[in-house]
Amino acid sequence: MSAKEKILQAAIDEFSHFGFEGARVDRIAEKADINKAMIFYYFSSKENLFKVVLTRVLSELIKQVQTVFRDSQVPEDLIDALPRTYIGFFQKNPDILKMIALELVQNPKHISSLVSEIFRSVAVPPRKLVYTKVLKWQEEGLFPEEDPLQFMMNIVSLSIFSILGVPVVEAIFNLKIDRDKDFFEKRIQSIVHLLKKGMLP
Repeated sequence: MSAKEKILQAAIDEFSHFGFEGARVDRIAEKADINKAMIFYYFSSKENLFKVVLTRVLSELIKQVQTVFRDSQVPEDLIDALPRTYIGFFQKNPDILKMIALELVQNPKHISSLVSEIFRSVAVPPRKLVYTKVLKWQEEGLFPEEDPLQFMMNIVSLSIFSILGVPVVEAIFNLKIDRDKDFFEKRIQSIVHLLKKGMLP
């Protein structure tokens, strides 16, 4: 692993535990087993390091979601694929989700500004991507939901809570959830079933 890659991996761990404000460059250097000066050589600042980490990972998620929208011919295709995409992605990248969640609590303006900047660089803006497809289906009588935003909020919230919310559910029900492939597969199927029953004619 290159020094730059070590820094990025250590930064994800640091930011996911302490948030942007609480993260320390010294600790990132120690975790990466490199000289602190190397971090500034590659990334110039803690702010830019945070931005690079977020951009790198979210860019991959954006590509996956764009592919889902492009390949979906009917609403059922989208509902089948999006929860699987979000849950699968954040199951593999749980620390990124923690990073975002911490910033939403500690400094929502900071994370909103960064995410907005990342999405401005996307060839097809998310709003256009979602609204074009959903409004077309509405005109064809295939999709009764009036607001495409509510449609996406339903999918994203259900999917993300499947990762972030597990510890809360464990505490409420006083049990230990085995977060294996079977659990997440059942979770995906349950979300898809709920969305199809509630959002399709």
